[in-house]
Amino acid sequence: MLKSRYHAFFLGKTPWGLLHAYALRKKGQDVLVVDDKNVSTSSSAYRWLSQFEVQQLQHLGEKIDHPAMGEIYSYLTPARVKVFTPKHQWVSGPTVRDNLREFVRKFEVFQTETLLKAIDSDHLEEDLNQMAKAFIPWFQSFEVRKKPSAPFSYPQCAWLQEFQKILITELNRPYESGKPNELPQLVMSFFAATSQMIKYNFTQHEAAFMALKLLSPLYELDVRWMERELIRSLEAVGGHYKEASIQSWQFWKEQVEAALLDSYEGVISFDRLLLYGFPKPHAEVECHFKEKVYRGLETSWAHSSQELVASQRSELIAMTAGHLIGTDVPVMILEDQPRETTLQVLVGDKPGSLPQFYRSEAMELAQPLLTHTMPHLSKSLGNFESRAAWDIWLEETQLNERVSQQVYLHESREVEVYRRDNQTLLKDFEYWGPMMNKRFGNLGFLTEMLWDLT
Repeated sequence: MLKSRYHAFFLGKTPWGLLHAYALRKKGQDVLVVDDKNVSTSSSAYRWLSQFEVQQLQHLGEKIDHPAMGEIYSYLTPARVKVFTPKHQWVSGPTVRDNLREFVRKFEVFQTETLLKAIDSDHLEEDLNQMAKAFIPWFQSFEVRKKPSAPFSYPQCAWLQEFQKILITELNRPYESGKPNELPQLVMSFFAATSQMIKYNFTQHEAAFMALKLLSPLYELDVRWMERELIRSLEAVGGHYKEASIQSWQFWKEQVEAALLDSYEGVISFDRLLLYGFPKPHAEVECHFKEKVYRGLETSWAHSSQELVASQRSELIAMTAGHLIGTDVPVMILEDQPRETTLQVLVGDKPGSLPQFYRSEAMELAQPLLTHTMPHLSKSLGNFESRAAWDIWLEETQLNERVSQQVYLHESREVEVYRRDNQTLLKDFEYWGPMMNKRFGNLGFLTEMLWDLT
C-alpha cells in the first residue's frame, strides 16, 4: 500500500535510480520509484561499463551497504565494441594488453618505444587499476568539486602517462590538408555508442578519464536482471516501487505539488521529485537541453535460423565517415545480436520536425557504410520500416573555463523541465538522467549520487 506523501519520488526505473532510492531509504527516508512506461529510461550508459566504472559501482555498494554490488560481476558479460572509420577498424578486447595493442597497431603515433615495450609487460592490468584507484579519489575530492583544478597526472607509470599525452594531443590536433585525423572520429564514435555523447571537443582534463575508459575491458550489464534484484532489495528495506503512469500533475504556478497516478492510490505528494528519464513526446511535461539533441532512427530485423551464430555475445558497432562528422547524421550505432540486429541512425532533433522525416536520407547514408563494414546485414536494411526511438544523444560543448588553464570538473548539465501547455519552467524537477554530469558519464553521475547521500 502506497503512502500519500514521500520524501523522494523517483520518476523512471533505472539501475542507478533504484540504487539511489535504496540509499535514501537506508538513511530513513520514505521513497517511491514509479515505473512509468511513458518515460524513456533506456540508455547505453547503463549497459556498457568499463572495468573502472564497475569498480566505482562496487565502491558505491560498500558505501550504501548494498549486497548486489558486491556480486555485480554475476550481472556482467564480457562485451566487444567495434568502431569503423573510413581507414580503420578498431576492436576492443578482453584485456588491457589487447586494447593497447590495438591502438599501437592501428595508429602510428602510438608506436613509441615506451608503448611498444609496455605491450610485453605483465603489469598492464595492475597499472591501470592503480591509476583508477588514484584517479577516482582525486575526482571525488572536495577540492576538485569546489575549486578549479589542474588536470590529473599519474607519473608513477610512464607508459600510461605517455598514452594520455599522445591521446589528448592527437584529439586536439588540427586537421591538415589531405591528412584527416581519424583518432577523433574513433573516440567520438566510441563514446556515442557507450555513453550517448557526441564529442567533438576534448580537454586536458579528460585525458586520464578517456585513457581509463578506452584501455579498460568492457562489459555489458544485464539491466533487466539487475533491476529485478534492486527492486527486491528496495522493498526489503521498506522502500516502495510501483508500475504506474502519471495521469496528470498538480501544479501551482511554477511548482509541482503532486502526481496523480492512473492506479487506485491516486494523488501522491512529495518533498523531492527526481526525474530518471525523458518524458514521452507530447507528455504533459518536456525536457529542454542547452546542447544540440540527436534522436535515434531505429531499424531492427530478426535473423533467420540459417543466420544464427553459435556465440551468444552481442557486439556493439559504431560507424562514421569523414563527411558525416559535424552533420545532423554524425554516427550510426548497431547492435548485432545472435537473434536480432538493431541499427540506430542518429538524426539531429529540430523544432517542428520528426526523425521519421529523415528516413530516406538516413537510410541512403547508412547503406554504403553497412555494405562496407557488414555486407551480410546491409541486404536486410531496405526491407524494414524505420521508427523513431526515444533515446537521446547530446553534442558535448567545451567545459566552462572560468580560470585560465583551469576548470571546474563537476558541472551539472543544464536540463530544464517545462509544462508543455503554457511553456512554464518548473522548479521542482531534479534531473537525474544518464547525461546529468558533463563529459564524465557514469563516473560523474555516481559521484553526484554519493554527494547527495552525505
